[in-house]
Amino acid sequence: MRQRIIENLSRGCGGSDALSPVEREQFLVYVMGPYRTFDAEALLPDDADSTDDALPSFATWNERSGSYAEDDVLRLLQETRDCLRERGFNAFLAIDVGIDLEEMDAATQSIEFARASNATVFVAPAVGDNLGVGIEIGSVLEDMLGSDGDGDPADASPPRRAERFMVATEPDVRSAMLGAVHTRWDGSVRTFDDATALCRLCAQFCTHVQNEELYGDLRRLD
Repeated sequence: MRQRIIENLSRGCGGSDALSPVEREQFLVYVMGPYRTFDAEALLPDDADSTDDALPSFATWNERSGSYAEDDVLRLLQETRDCLRERGFNAFLAIDVGIDLEEMDAATQSIEFARASNATVFVAPAVGDNLGVGIEIGSVLEDMLGSDGDGDPADASPPRRAERFMVATEPDVRSAMLGAVHTRWDGSVRTFDDATALCRLCAQFCTHVQNEELYGDLRRLD
């Protein structure tokens, strides 16, 4: 999947535009976020109640206090991708890879893209589509939790692959899932106030992961 992503990003596939070359083509950064339709109920067990308040969710959209519309969220993620690419990282959104949903559903794409990437960033602005977003991020982290993809036992605590994952959220986003990212998966959760701060935060995180690969004991993926 790594090589397929790299090739698709450079040439454009499935209606997606080709992205400009970057200095570190082999350092993939998957930028996730709640910008697309997501069939949450399709991922629930047969006996699950999709209206259960205990199920994971991010913020609920509020017409009076909400800061973003759907198009604005996508624009924010594209700006974050472009900012990282300007710094040499091969950052991408799921839609940039151009894999048809009939070939691979959205949840599976998220898991496979995160597995293939050196770093994964989930951007959680103050907007609502709740249940699907929570399940998508949870499925990626559960896959990391049970994987020995970085050379450690599957029961390693914390799992090394979780070091490759960060959630960037606005300060007013509240969710039980955000707490679980830290307590269950020992993942990183950071806050941002605007697009400039988000860009800086993501660049710092990617640089940290890169340094751990080059000079630490995190396995290199290239």
